[in-house]
Amino acid sequence: MESFEQVAWDDFNEIVINKYFVHEAGFGSRAIPTYVREWIISHYLDDMTELSDGARDKIAKFVQKYAPAKSQKEAIKNDLFEQLEVKLLDNLSVYVNLAKGDRYLNIPYLDEDGAFTTPQIVQENEMLLSSGLWGVGTFYYVPKSDANPQGQIWMREFQPFQLANLDLGYLQECRADFSTQEWIDFLVSSMGFNCNLYSERQKILLICRLIPMVEPRYNLVELAPKGTGKSFVFENMSRYVAVRSGAITPAVLFFNDSRKTPGLITRYDCVVIDEAQKVKADSSGELTALLKSYLEAGSFGRGSASSITAEAGLVMLANIELDHRKQPIYEPVGLLRVFPNFLRETAFIDRFSGLLPGWDLPRVTKETPSRAIGLKGDIFGEILHSLRSDISYRDYVKLNMELENCDDMRDSKSIEAGTTGLLKIIFPDMKPSEEDFYKYCVNPALELRQRVRDELCKLDREYDSVSFYSKYPDQFQSTHQPAKYISPEEVQDFETTPKILLPDQEVDQDDVALQAYFGEKDIPNEFEETEETESELKPKTININEGDIGNTYESLFGPYLEGGKSIKVFDPYIRFEYQIQNFLAFVGILDSKIGNEKIHLVTGADDEYKQQAAKYKFDKLADDLKKHKIEFTFEFDPSRHDRKILIDNGWSIYPGRGLDIYQKPESNYELGGIDQAKRSCKRTEIVYVKSEG
Repeated sequence: MESFEQVAWDDFNEIVINKYFVHEAGFGSRAIPTYVREWIISHYLDDMTELSDGARDKIAKFVQKYAPAKSQKEAIKNDLFEQLEVKLLDNLSVYVNLAKGDRYLNIPYLDEDGAFTTPQIVQENEMLLSSGLWGVGTFYYVPKSDANPQGQIWMREFQPFQLANLDLGYLQECRADFSTQEWIDFLVSSMGFNCNLYSERQKILLICRLIPMVEPRYNLVELAPKGTGKSFVFENMSRYVAVRSGAITPAVLFFNDSRKTPGLITRYDCVVIDEAQKVKADSSGELTALLKSYLEAGSFGRGSASSITAEAGLVMLANIELDHRKQPIYEPVGLLRVFPNFLRETAFIDRFSGLLPGWDLPRVTKETPSRAIGLKGDIFGEILHSLRSDISYRDYVKLNMELENCDDMRDSKSIEAGTTGLLKIIFPDMKPSEEDFYKYCVNPALELRQRVRDELCKLDREYDSVSFYSKYPDQFQSTHQPAKYISPEEVQDFETTPKILLPDQEVDQDDVALQAYFGEKDIPNEFEETEETESELKPKTININEGDIGNTYESLFGPYLEGGKSIKVFDPYIRFEYQIQNFLAFVGILDSKIGNEKIHLVTGADDEYKQQAAKYKFDKLADDLKKHKIEFTFEFDPSRHDRKILIDNGWSIYPGRGLDIYQKPESNYELGGIDQAKRSCKRTEIVYVKSEG
């Protein structure tokens, strides 16, 4: 048992649970958030320290009865059609359409947003009108008739999941029974993470994800590679948080003028935009304008709604690529270059309170889930929600925080807000020592804002370089180097410089996959050239000088393809005729190396017309390669800029210029046209890396 567990049992008893029970219970792949699963589990526990077989059986029967698999949707609808009563566990919500003068019920499981419910149910469950509410609904179907030409689904009864009694004052009193380290571990476990896997700094970074849930209008950016659990906390911690990805429209986020219904910003404490690097702007630019207006003033106007205020924080999560040192490859020229252009405006970025370095957190593995006790998810979410409205914490911060070189109003307000949020979470009793106040509250909030300020400096010369300092500087402040403006020319030079990236890793749906990072033994010191024999290939780096001859695809790549059956080529510039011919020459060396091979190309195109032209050529190439027992597939990804070749024998090759290593011939009458060894090369670097395992 962890040191904090006994204290938690003694103090909280009914509102804590072993967080690992969620992984042991019989939920299958049902799309039910963790806080609802824990609520269900708590109703069937025979012993708070063990999940018995009997409890598992009861939970499995409950799930089967009230949360059937999505594949049974049509069967459920048929039961309704046959006039049978149906009970479902779902996240139900109600919206009011003033134009039509009616209320409509949204039933996600049935993909139904035009159902109905009684006024009494809405009055007794007001959360249906805001963030929605999980519970078991009893439904019946009213068939079509002259008075009812479309048929209607009605909910006659609703049983919301009920919270245990929440006494925020009692929680604040109990904080004194924990040491600071014990309380932090208890928080991390309550979030669902194994506290033993994280360093103290990493635990604080995890807790920083909670700031937008406790502090109104705290806006956060988190950048991290895939598989670090960025969205897990937001999807599973609280019913007051909305997570969306893909297309984000002004109607969904702010106000739907046709329905006269408010958007997510007005209904939740925190709105999370996942996969932000893929968000597309609307052609009118309205989304950008509304975002900037809201992030600045907490209000916006759209259509018939001239002025709406809200307190929701905005969180943007984006994936980034790391180099062999596990650092973001674009950090020297700007981390936020992963965002689409319309989200890269400095006026927009400046309105974010903090940038969380998610790359400093480890990947999620099978050891990541907590095996200790923690607050039940629904209780934890309610605690965070209740802390939002307490202004006494902000007064404490204003009286006790001292900063240097922080004269800009946005900088100081952002650090103040972040510090307030961490104070609420880590010291809800407001009784930290002065050093702990700076260590756990001020310094982490300062780092988050400093990273935003650094990115602004890189993108816009109007932002002065500055380093913030607190009364008790930490290592980040002591070693911080002021950022400088990066010109477009420097960015272009950087993008054409070869970079060593971590190999891509496949992550399963639960993000439970081990990350195979490079080991020191696999990479020669300083990437110096190494010799190899035909029988033993070794990781190495080779440098080809401008004008060199004697280099062929066969000599450069052939030995590393031995034993491979599947090759992935990432090169954004396989589009013009000579580039496609280069790719064809590369494919030509495969036939003698392996049989029944597969090759997949990921490339780009400047516009839809050029993409269609390239697709036509690739389709013809695929047809021809079938005759040679080579399966060729391809895709277009305009967001990719790196070049690499991944072989399923464990080798990864990083050619700085991709396959475009040869100079343009001076005429059409050169031997280099038929013999690559006689072609002059461009200056480039090629790195060969062997993955572990």
